[in-house]
This record gives sequence, structure tokens and C-alpha cells, in this order.
Amino acid sequence: MVIFSTGENPSNFNKPLYGLTGQYTLADGVSLPYFITLMPINRAIDELRVAEQVPASLEAQWSLKELFQREIDEDRVRQDIIKGYLLDTKKLKFFNAITIVLMPKGKDEKIKDSFQELNETSTPPIPWDATDQEDAQWEHPEAKIANFGGVQFVKIGQQARLRWNENQVLAVAVDGQHRLLALRTFREDEKFRNGNLRSTEQKTRIPIIFVLLHEEAGFENQQDQIDHSIRSISRELFTDLNKNAKTVDRARELILDDRSINARCVRTLLTDSTAKDSRELLPLSLVRWQDDSNRFDTSYYLNSLVHLDLLVKALLDFKEPSDPMDKKQVLSFIKAINNSLGINGQEVQYEGRTLSQYYEEDCCDDEEEPFVPFARLPEHYLTSALDGFKNNFRPWMLRLLLEFKPYQNLLDYARTHNLIEGTFGKFHAQTSKHRATIKEEETNKDSDWHQREILAPQTAIAKMKEDQWAFKAIFQKAMIRLGKIVEFEYKGRDKNLGTIDNVLEFLNNLYYKGVLKVYAPLPEHPFSLWTFIAVNPGNNKIKVAKTVEDRIFSILCLWYFGECKTQMDRTENNKILTPRKLLNFFSAESNKVQWPNCNNHYQAIYKGFDTNAFYGADHDQLSDEKKKDMVRERFSAVLAYGIPNLRTDDKSSEDSKS
Repeated sequence: MVIFSTGENPSNFNKPLYGLTGQYTLADGVSLPYFITLMPINRAIDELRVAEQVPASLEAQWSLKELFQREIDEDRVRQDIIKGYLLDTKKLKFFNAITIVLMPKGKDEKIKDSFQELNETSTPPIPWDATDQEDAQWEHPEAKIANFGGVQFVKIGQQARLRWNENQVLAVAVDGQHRLLALRTFREDEKFRNGNLRSTEQKTRIPIIFVLLHEEAGFENQQDQIDHSIRSISRELFTDLNKNAKTVDRARELILDDRSINARCVRTLLTDSTAKDSRELLPLSLVRWQDDSNRFDTSYYLNSLVHLDLLVKALLDFKEPSDPMDKKQVLSFIKAINNSLGINGQEVQYEGRTLSQYYEEDCCDDEEEPFVPFARLPEHYLTSALDGFKNNFRPWMLRLLLEFKPYQNLLDYARTHNLIEGTFGKFHAQTSKHRATIKEEETNKDSDWHQREILAPQTAIAKMKEDQWAFKAIFQKAMIRLGKIVEFEYKGRDKNLGTIDNVLEFLNNLYYKGVLKVYAPLPEHPFSLWTFIAVNPGNNKIKVAKTVEDRIFSILCLWYFGECKTQMDRTENNKILTPRKLLNFFSAESNKVQWPNCNNHYQAIYKGFDTNAFYGADHDQLSDEKKKDMVRERFSAVLAYGIPNLRTDDKSSEDSKS
């Protein structure tokens, strides 16, 4: 429980803090003042807040970055910091300074975007107590006194004095919130100090840096920014202070890293805040952003942040050089970037200079030998690269992720029940502690609230996903790879392969006909349709591996190619091939140019069937010819099941000879 300092001041200003002041002026038109002090450990615990202690509100919308700023890792606090550090008698204890932003709050306890104007009666006196002779020295002719929104800041040269009204201001950590919470838990928890630090521990002084975001204190920001609010600036400070402080999980990195092209691309696929819907973007309220899991086949998720990153990686298909001084590796990397992110055959560029020119001119000497390492895409080329992603990938990628019928059904349900912008989306945007608080508050007023507003829609969406490949990460990745062939590699201009409209129609037809059920049957065959492709014949479980994803991709390609070819043959009044003849057609290397790598896709599926588990207990007694015939029979049945226009009367003698 947070304990607030009350003292004897009826206006609830805390006791003054004394220290030094300075400012950062490392950019034109910017001055960021700060105040550094030493706080007694008990005062720091009582008067400073972590972000989770900002009052919970279902009305607040949260941006992607703010979501992670507010979440506390309690296991890290208890296990790593308290038990593994503070309670270790063999360790010297020292924390870096905690960085605090003073944030204005209203009477409703909610954070405001700016400090409110004060009247003269609301400014506290100096000295704070008539008997305090040392504090009286701050009423000095040379003192510069700033009173704003419940904050009093006084400075004489570099010496400074700070206090704030706890009714109007929250002192919130933007760096060191885990350290601060660890100190509070260490003192308050009955398993540790149970409310009272030991006398030696109470002598501890905690270094604190206060960032002062008001012009009266010397803050100046003339940069061209969209949002100058205190909350926005606090978020930016949090990002800058924490991004490189420690190894972060991938989900957090995707949120915070502005220098990674992958992270920037992923964020273009999402709405920029919770409780916000869009017909063109994935609603953040339905995306799994809270952890590092790439799965979205359970609960209410439409997708997963980490999975979207894997999709982007698969699409861009380039690796940063392992040796940034190896020119061959670097040039290969640059070529891959330009191939993926150049627009209309042009290179990624900045102010008219291509990425290749930048490398040759800035990273290599006069003899064309590298002398500057090239490890990642330079920051000033990110905008051009991002434009390339938006042009080359994002439009058709989002169509697959939003318009494929299973995803469209989920979105329709969410919109019909106001899950994205309503209570459901707002609830799931909270930190885990805030969710627990809101749940308790709401169920005290209405016992059915949690079941009705949260659990019922969550269960309904989970039910929609049961037994559906569409919500398996390996299937979606294979589906996106098919989209890449049609819309990126062939630019949607190949009359045989069609466009993303054709891919969507094809996928939706598979879905309507039940082909995309995980355990879809294969009539007149002992194993289900997806067995040996992606389902293990022994235990009927899905095998999650790169080879399985490749086989799913291969069967989707063969089904799609087969659908396209049968439609083309029908349009041109050509004879429609039977399944076995179509298999022979796709197995031929001569057809892989017209139908991209069709022979490799054929081989990938064939190898999946070519196992002892498929041939049965008597596999060692079967001839090679018999095994081939068994594979062809099943393979042709699988192919026919996914191509409605394909002839199924392949029992002719002509076929039996093929």
C-alpha cells in the first residue's frame, strides 16, 4: 500500500527536498531541466510512484509504447531484486538513480496532459515551516521561484529546492520503477520487513532525478512534434532510458525499437492505440502484445505481435551481416534490402543518395575497401525502407489478415459486441494489477459483470477457433508466403497466378468446404486429410516445425496452382486434367517456371507421405512400385479434395498407366 507524506501542511505539500539543478540542451530549441537529490529511503517509498499506481481507468486509451511502460514484472521484483540482491548478505547494495517525472492530476485522480494554472492563495510559503531557519534562507533576493500546478521549484545558481502538492501532482518513475517497487515491497511485505525497515536500513539515501516539464522551471521544446503533452514526453523518456538498459524480450523490443526496420514494419500493421477500431489495420485490442508468444489460437486474439514479426521477417528475407566489415556480406545485405524494400526497381535512398552509394562513399576508402562497419540499415534510410514495405507488402498482407473469412468472422463478432472500442478492449489494455482492481470494483457492483463483459465474449471467440488451421501460426505464415509469390514476386500481373483477390477467393472456398479444419477427413482413406502433411499419424497432434510449415505452404501452392490451371483450361476449352495427371504435371521440372517451383512442392509433399508410418506394419514387404502407387493414390486424393473443379473420375485405364 502506498503511504503518502502528510506532515502538518494543510495544503498537502510535501517537505522540501534540496539538491542541484541542471539542464540538457543538446538540441536546438530544447532545454530539459532536472533536479537531483538524495531522498531518505522511507520518503522515496512513501512519496514516489510506479506507473502501475497511476489510478486505473477503463476510459483511458493506451498507445503501444505506453502499454509496456505500465506493466511491472513482479517476479523480477521479488526473485531477482529482493531475494537475489537486497536479501543477499554477501552483496554490496547500490542502485542507480531513479528518474521521476512530476505529472499533474485532477480531482478524479487521473493524469492530465498539462499543469493547471495556479492562483496566489495556492502557492506555498517559504519557509515551509516558520521554525525552519535553514529553509528560510531560500527566501533570498537572488532566488528564482517557480510555482506551477502544485509544484514549487526554487533555484539559486545550481542549488535548488523542490516540493509538490500530493493532491495535485504524482511523482511517477519513468526509469527505475522495478527498483522503486522492490524497495516498497521490501519494506511493506510481511515476508520481508513487514512495514518497518531496520535502523541501519533507514539511513539509506536514494539518488533521485526529477525531470521538470514546465516552462516556469526552464523547460523548452521547439521541436516539431505532434504531441507535447506531459504523458507523451514521459513515454518518450521511458523509451529512451529503458530501450538499451537490459536485454528485453522480443515483444517489448518490437514496441520500443525505432531503429529496427522489422519493428517499424510490424507497427504499420496495427492501430496506434487500444480501444480503437480500423477497417484497414489490425485492432491493437485484439492482438496479443503482452508476452513473447507467437500463438493466437486460444483466447480472444486475432493475431500475435511476435508472430507478426515472424511474418515480416519471412517477407523481407534478409539477414544482417555476421561480419559488418566483410564487403561481400554487406553488399549481399544491401541487395536484399533493395530487392525487398525498393519501390518499382529503385534502391532505398535518402536525400537522393542510394544505400549502395552511401556504403561506397561513407563506409569504404578510396581503394574501395571498407573502413566503417555496416551492421544494420542506417537510421536515416529507415523512412525510405518503410515506404517500400508499405508499398510492396502491407496492402495485400493486411487483406489476408483481415479479409480471410475466419478472421473476418472474428472481427464481425468483435464489432457486433463492441469488444474493440468498448469495455472488453479497455479492460484488456490494463496492467494485470489494474485488471484485478477493475474486476473487483465492477463485480462488487454487478456480480455478473466479469462473466458477461469479459469471459463470455472471450469464450465465444475461442470457440470460433477450434479445429481451424486459420488460427495456427504455421498455417498463417504459409498462407502469407503464398501471397508473397502472387503479389510481390509476380506483382499480381501474372495471368495464370492472378492477384490477391484470387488468393482470398481460393482460401475462403477451402474454408467454406471444411478443407481447413485441422482434422478434416479424407473420404475412403484411413488417415485424415492433413495427416503426414502437418498432423502426426501416431498421436494426431500438430507438429510445429519448419518442415511442417513448408509442407503446408507446398500443399497450399499445389491447390492454388491446380485451381488456377483448371480455371484456365476451362476458359480455353482445354480438357481438365484428372488428379493423377495434374500431379504428374506439377512434378515435372519443365513446368516450374510457369507454376513457381511446383516440382519442389510436389517433392515436399511426397516425402511427407513416404514414411513407414504411412505404409503400415508390412512396409518392409512392399515393393518400391507398390509404395509409389500408394503415395500417388493418397496424394491425388488430397489434391482433389482441395480443388473443387478437378475431375475425380481418375480410375481410367489411361490413368493407371501414368
